[in-house]
Amino acid sequence: MSPRRIVCGVSLALLLGAATSAPLAAQQTQPAPPEPGAAPVQVQNPFKPFDRARFDATVQKLGATPEQMKVFAAEIDEYGLSRAADRLLRSILPAYDAAKKGYEDNDPTAALALTKVLAAATEPLVRAHARYTLARLFRDSDDPQRAVEVLGDYIGNDINHSPLDGEVAYFYAQSLADVPLPELAIPRFRAFLQWFPEASERYRTAAQQQIADLERQRESRLHGLADGMSRTRRDLKKGKTDNPVQLDQEKYLEELQELIEMYEEMENQSSGPPSGNGQSSAPANQSALPGGEATVGNLNKRPSLADRWGDMKDRDREKIESEVQNSLPPQYRKMLEAYYEKLGKSPGK
Repeated sequence: MSPRRIVCGVSLALLLGAATSAPLAAQQTQPAPPEPGAAPVQVQNPFKPFDRARFDATVQKLGATPEQMKVFAAEIDEYGLSRAADRLLRSILPAYDAAKKGYEDNDPTAALALTKVLAAATEPLVRAHARYTLARLFRDSDDPQRAVEVLGDYIGNDINHSPLDGEVAYFYAQSLADVPLPELAIPRFRAFLQWFPEASERYRTAAQQQIADLERQRESRLHGLADGMSRTRRDLKKGKTDNPVQLDQEKYLEELQELIEMYEEMENQSSGPPSGNGQSSAPANQSALPGGEATVGNLNKRPSLADRWGDMKDRDREKIESEVQNSLPPQYRKMLEAYYEKLGKSPGK
């Protein structure tokens, strides 16, 4: 038996074991009680309880009036804390309000407007809300890689300023699942459930369902590969060495190598957020998810962003592209150039 086959046999056993355990290579700490049936998340929780006093001081610094603060306090019961906070920011920041309206209306200029707000913001609170909305826009446009990138920046730079943190943790895991990167998504869904026990039940239920679905998919692929390799081994023992058997053998070895590389990448990336720049190995797997705050109460069918972009006149598209190239810092320019290029190639254009 060749050295490669020996390595592959050992690796397959390790992968099959990993299919039911999915450990996190991360800093150890005392975990909170896990969800029933879910392994505890052995990683340091970077999120802190929402600091309402600091939030109030920040929005007053940004210009919130006493009357606006009263409205915010009254809207918490009606809309929930995170949406009420976003409405307050919209009431005191006209540029953010205009960008958010563009997002709600599926306006192709919304990504540019939100990125301008993000690039100009000096307060982490403003960056947090701009990043969250921009990431939701990317997911709505079937661009989960860029959503992962933006939410990773939120988690790396802007957490613990906004009540949006719980939703960000959820959508970060969901965007990883959409890429798809299930081995990174599963532990992050578990972290969301452990770290945000007071999150909306719709998000918690969706996270639990996603964990179950992703684990079934993972185990099915690994065990299917093991069964196929066993069949090929039996054929070889029987003396079958014809071309179909040899092709099957090569196919299984190539798929196993792909899985090994996927697990190695998981181990390398599990200590920090992935960049989101890698190419997807399968189409985005968007499932039925709880609606976000921007879509609550709006059940009318609207043209998609790709439809709106395709319906624009050439000169209007060129104007947006020119603004992207000339009005944004390099890191945001590259991101939006790729976004609009993909939007132009969308089948829904």
